[in-house]
Amino acid sequence: MTWVTWRRYRTRIIVLGLFMLILVFFMIMTLHGYHDAVAKCGAQAGMSFPETGCARTVHRAESHANYVSMGIGLLPFLVGLMLGAPLVASEIDARTNRLAWSQGVTRTRWLLSGWLTIAVPVVIAMSLFGIIVQWWASHVVTSSAFGAGLIQNTAFDISGVAPIALSVLALSCGTFFGIAFRRFLSPYLGTFIALAAIVEFIYVKVFPTLAPRMATAATEYGTNTALPSALGPDPRYVGYGFRRSPGFHATTSTPSTNWIVQHCATTTNAGQTLPGNSSYMRCLQINHVQAINFYQPESHYWILQWREAGIYLVLAAALLGLSVWMVSRWRA
Repeated sequence: MTWVTWRRYRTRIIVLGLFMLILVFFMIMTLHGYHDAVAKCGAQAGMSFPETGCARTVHRAESHANYVSMGIGLLPFLVGLMLGAPLVASEIDARTNRLAWSQGVTRTRWLLSGWLTIAVPVVIAMSLFGIIVQWWASHVVTSSAFGAGLIQNTAFDISGVAPIALSVLALSCGTFFGIAFRRFLSPYLGTFIALAAIVEFIYVKVFPTLAPRMATAATEYGTNTALPSALGPDPRYVGYGFRRSPGFHATTSTPSTNWIVQHCATTTNAGQTLPGNSSYMRCLQINHVQAINFYQPESHYWILQWREAGIYLVLAAALLGLSVWMVSRWRA
């Protein structure tokens, strides 16, 4: 089974490997291009680029790096679409699954051996590729001109261990939809939509709470521009909220924080002018309520990476287990 699966998918695996090599080539090119641009402009850490020509040169290098980042971010999706979706669906479409089962191979072994044959090289390749991405992101994305730390979404989504786990999830997701839809074309759309929905949900709802959030007083409401440099290198804004002003002691007759927030929004017509409404912020201050921004510091990078990767692996195991259960219940 292992050899048959490898024979069927070796071309696709090689294509993905070539895609990785192309990305590595462009990573090296953008790294050299960026360093040449910075050297040409004579920039130092934290400096801006006042000259129009220099600014264009650095922005061009940044734009090229963004394209490379997009290509890296697509890799887990390509794993799901090129390897996961057709893993079972293509066999069902060609009815070769019945031939395998008639040779004394159990359905569970048939599915798991095929999945592992693909998963092992994917994990090895993504791990090696991840080392190169980590090096590249540390030298380009986090540089002074780009102004982003590894914890920012520009670098966080493509570096660390989370993309490796996401590739495993993509493989399981494609396998699951191939079994659920039992057609050759439908699993591709289902896999893409499901992966996009999972990544978006993790990004919006789960990521801010994967590690304890830090809070700082906000000078503007609902914006990350107020994060001061004193918080450390490149903190990542993850939301906003409200709290009682430090030192204020509420009594039983004191209105709730939510009531004050609604009252200030109504009386200052803040809903139409946020963020940065000075009247609204003044109203909050008078009523002893403080607007705060939540953030994740750069020091939480690896904690967030491992916990996000853990979520992806749990989902991958759940989908794989569900796939085994569904296959075992097929009548034919």
